[in-house]
Amino acid sequence: MRRFLGEVDEQLGTSLASEPAVRELFSSAVDPDAAALGLLRVVESAGAGGEEGLLDALREESRSPSTGLLRRIVTVAGASEALTDHLVRHPASALGLQGEGTLLLDSPGAGAEALRNLLLHAVGADSDRDVASPVATRTGQDGVDALRRAYRDEVLRLVADDLGSADPVQVVDEVCRVLSDLAGAAVEAALAIARAELDPVARVRMAVIAMGKCGARELNYVSDVDVVYVHAPGDDSPDDAVAPDDDGVKTAEDMVARITEIVGAAGQEPALWELDAALRPEGKSGRLLRTVDEFDAYYVDVAESWEFQALLKSRHLAGDVYLGREWADRMRPHVWSASQRDGFVEGVRAMRRRVVSLVPTQQADAQIKLGRGGLRDVEFSAQLLQLVHGGVDESIRVPATLLALSRLGERGYIARRDARGLDDCYRFLRVIEHRLQIPRLLRTAVVPQLEDRRRRLARAVYSTGDRTTARLDRALADVRRRVRSFHEQIFYRPILDAASSDTVLTSLTAADARDRLSAFGYRDPKAALTHIQAATSGVSRAAVIHRQVLPAMLDWLAEGVNPDAGLLAFRRLGESLRDSSWYLRLLRDSGAAVHSLAAVLSASAYATNLLQHVPNAVAWIDDDTALAPRAGDTIAREARTLLSRHGAQALRPLRALHGREVLRTALTDVLEQPGVDATAAALSRSADVYLDALVSALRLSMDGDDVPSYEFAVIAMGRLGGAEIGYFSDADVMFAYRPVGEASAAGAAPLTPEASSTLAAHVKRLALALTKEASRPDALPGIVVDSDLRPEGRSGPLVRSLESYGSYYAKWSEPWEAQALLRARPVAGDAALCDEFVTLIDELRYPESVPDRSVRQMRKLKARMEAERLPRGADRSTHLKLGRGSLSDVEWTVQLLQLTHAHRVPALRTTSTLPALAAAVDADLIDESDAAVLREAWLLASGLRSAAMLFRGRTAASLPADLFELEACARLLGYPAGQSRELAEDYRSATRRARRVVERLFFGFDDTADADDPWAGRHD
Repeated sequence: MRRFLGEVDEQLGTSLASEPAVRELFSSAVDPDAAALGLLRVVESAGAGGEEGLLDALREESRSPSTGLLRRIVTVAGASEALTDHLVRHPASALGLQGEGTLLLDSPGAGAEALRNLLLHAVGADSDRDVASPVATRTGQDGVDALRRAYRDEVLRLVADDLGSADPVQVVDEVCRVLSDLAGAAVEAALAIARAELDPVARVRMAVIAMGKCGARELNYVSDVDVVYVHAPGDDSPDDAVAPDDDGVKTAEDMVARITEIVGAAGQEPALWELDAALRPEGKSGRLLRTVDEFDAYYVDVAESWEFQALLKSRHLAGDVYLGREWADRMRPHVWSASQRDGFVEGVRAMRRRVVSLVPTQQADAQIKLGRGGLRDVEFSAQLLQLVHGGVDESIRVPATLLALSRLGERGYIARRDARGLDDCYRFLRVIEHRLQIPRLLRTAVVPQLEDRRRRLARAVYSTGDRTTARLDRALADVRRRVRSFHEQIFYRPILDAASSDTVLTSLTAADARDRLSAFGYRDPKAALTHIQAATSGVSRAAVIHRQVLPAMLDWLAEGVNPDAGLLAFRRLGESLRDSSWYLRLLRDSGAAVHSLAAVLSASAYATNLLQHVPNAVAWIDDDTALAPRAGDTIAREARTLLSRHGAQALRPLRALHGREVLRTALTDVLEQPGVDATAAALSRSADVYLDALVSALRLSMDGDDVPSYEFAVIAMGRLGGAEIGYFSDADVMFAYRPVGEASAAGAAPLTPEASSTLAAHVKRLALALTKEASRPDALPGIVVDSDLRPEGRSGPLVRSLESYGSYYAKWSEPWEAQALLRARPVAGDAALCDEFVTLIDELRYPESVPDRSVRQMRKLKARMEAERLPRGADRSTHLKLGRGSLSDVEWTVQLLQLTHAHRVPALRTTSTLPALAAAVDADLIDESDAAVLREAWLLASGLRSAAMLFRGRTAASLPADLFELEACARLLGYPAGQSRELAEDYRSATRRARRVVERLFFGFDDTADADDPWAGRHD
């Protein structure tokens, strides 16, 4: 570097080499040696060519080296061999680097016009806009060279500004804009030369339409300029002429060939770039020129999906302005209706996959334009969203990628944060692309592998700070990873497929829309259309996103059994959550979550009703961990936190906690179908925690009562005791208490009768408060507490002391009570009392032997239940609880096994049906085949009860007779659509088989009995 600067000083008679500021200037260049050599070559060329003006300017700079000319020459020479060669050929062009650069023109419009005038002036053409077809006065090689040199002079100024920018990422869109306008000016000047040579009297009108990056005004330094050509008869043609005559067509074709040659053929001045007309109708095999009508017909009848994507960025570039505008006005409607074509979205995706597949394997990680995580991923993502949603939203109909990203973010089609992220990534990748092309002005988008070239690239990207390849590699890897993530999230969003159709109904008449909804399966299309209009009307962010989502939502709701109810629920959710950014973001970004939400809304009135009260729970649908079953300890910790925070006022928060857990279970049930036993376990865990926490909160609220110290316990019975409740189940319980004095050391004084009476009244009030609080109508979903299974039933005391329970069971207990106690399980209250109660009842429910009399009494009681408790008119074959082979049959059979064998088989000492059945198999008390039959019937009956409750929000006593409801239950139980009759047949078959097993194992009948009337002539 110092040697080259010394030679410059010899040429100029200066002392640049000794100036610290100059040495610092060269050291900061992309390649200091190349910068010094380039300056020397320019000075030598200027001296040989007599360019004293440049030499004098450089000498002046030697006295004040902080001024711009020297700095800008050094910047360019250190980065671009091609532009250095240009300066060597034309040293006077360096004077254009004085003053302000191209980037600082007044405005985009003025800039484009100034560049057009400049290049037309270079070829001696009139730049007045009133002249429809400028004609050059400098033609042939002279005109071509003049055009190319003027173009290169402007690129020289632009590169100096670009490389000298303090933040090139922020000005990259302006650089692209200037390059695009410069390309348009070059084509206009080339057309002026061609017209002068081939059609000076304008026998044919012609317009050049820019496509791709040039059309979007985001051209890079060296790229093919994609164009199509449209022609029309000249002004002197007959009035009825719709196309040029044969001579006119031939003239236009010759002009196209000449334009292509002027800008892209080899010559004394380097070619600018290639004009590529491959995006014309029918591609390279199609005609180069067409009329507006011919273009229109092609895009109506023939064009493929990707061709509309290309049209998105089209604009008039050069030639006849009015013809170009006419072409644009005719083509624009095709762009915004293209997404309604069958398979449009998948066609665009397939095109992107094809582009990626064509990238050579050895370039896959280095190709920043076409490879994964590159520029095309950003562009295709934005374009697909524009094409799908632009039909109804004119605000996103913009050609430039960065502007499109901004509009898409503003309008809610992508998150604002994501839009900013894509903007940052795209700008950075474009800067790298530009820095790759500047050195030799060659078209490339491949990061070099050679270390020296990578080092220069890093120094070109970063003008200050860390300028190493390590920094560049880290940044590029991070950007490409982020782009891949954004692209996959947006480009493969499932909602796009549905949104690309016209099912959003906004373009249809009311009658047509109702017909379409009816065809989809909506029973009340008029109401459905009202819900759609309510959800999508207006310009709010919520309305915009609802318009995006509804096409998919309508289809997905229609997949369910009750799309009408689902659509109404979706509207109500949208109204309650319209200001919740997380909800709108979920709708927009998570197709899987929207699909799941549709499944819930159309399948479960029960879960939907809970969602209306807990709308924030919609977020769980997009989070697998949020829907995962929660352990009882986890729920209990949250309940204890509420108790410690709110004390006696914790009743409402505890109800909310229980409601959320039931909703979590219901959502999981609808979406994942975990199984009856898993659902029952989750519901039971929540009920246990809720009841225990309620007892604690109520006792805190009653602390002011003047009563002796006591212990209190809630004993679950029935299905709650068996930890197998459903959404429909009451909570059967008994209440027990014990004065603390009686639990202390022997010899403690008993309570006085007055104290005993006071305590009994207090715990009764506590039990009543618990019953009322748990069963509150607003305690969604609430627990209906039922204490009818207590000793002596409704006529007995609501609450008994432990001593009273012991006395009763010792003297008065009936066999059915021992059977009921098989499912007794403490769920709330003081642990010591709970343990004592279990010890008390174990002897009764697990006796050493069961008298035959007790077995006969159980059988008679079961028979009487079937005869008397079955509702009038109910079908024995379909009743889910009392029907043949249904829940009670299976449960009583298992309970008989427990009563008779649990004393010697500890594994039978469980309150749950299925574990007890499994223990009976392990103990060889029942064949596995019989157990499988009973298990299947019990699960199917329990599943049907839960499914019916989920679907309609209220319980069902029998197998649904209504096919609509039966279909819903079948779907919720995992049957494919349309197999409701299979469910009914499966249930009848399972319960028939179960009844035969029950008759043998419970009633003691043999297999020759009349299955339809097992009691005929055989009552004990």
